[in-house]
Amino acid sequence: LSLCDTVGWGSDQGIGGFGEEPGIKAQLMNLIRSVRTVMRVPLIAVNSVTIVLLLLFG
Repeated sequence: LSLCDTVGWGSDQGIGGFGEEPGIKAQLMNLIRSVRTVMRVPLIAVNSVTIVLLLLFG
């Protein structure tokens, strides 16, 4: 998310007060963070299998 920090979409922005709806930027950042967290392990597995197959079959 360092690219988002450079553009000014850091994780500390978009935090509202009590009872306020989070802004669209905060919702997008939460979505991106959640997808990255959930997909980390499957992507590591897919990359590992791909590397092994490339090493075996060139």
